[in-house]
Amino acid sequence: MTIMSMINGHTPVFQCIGDAYIKRDAQRFYYAYKLCIRARTDLNSLHKYLINRYNFNRLVCAELLRKARVK
Repeated sequence: MTIMSMINGHTPVFQCIGDAYIKRDAQRFYYAYKLCIRARTDLNSLHKYLINRYNFNRLVCAELLRKARVK
């Protein structure tokens, strides 16, 4: 799954964030997460989706965001 498929509308944003989270791809996770923030997505619904499907942990989320900002 690539960012281009998300831009073309073939992949939902939540699914892209989950895929980046599983693979621990900091840059992809950061860009997709920021896209949700800019679109004013309800982050509680995003976190519930990620917890249910991808075993999401907010500490790992913060670590990925921090890691992406450093680069």
